[in-house]
Amino acid sequence: MAKKITERYVALIILTALLFNPPIMSIFNSTELILGVPMLFLYLFAAWTLIIGLNAYLAKRLLMEQFSVRERVAGSDADG
Repeated sequence: MAKKITERYVALIILTALLFNPPIMSIFNSTELILGVPMLFLYLFAAWTLIIGLNAYLAKRLLMEQFSVRERVAGSDADG
């Protein structure tokens, strides 16, 4: 399972590199305002929030997996 989470972290790094790539960001660089805020700023904050949220989710999954492995190891030590 740890390998799966590691692969997801690699995918998250690639996603981050793509989201903050200048050609992608230039799509949102316009004079149009949404609720008085430039589109580029909204895009940056939305992408930033997405990356932080996904990172928190993966960190929680990794922590839960490490906790369950420790419980299994502690349980097998108690049995023997």
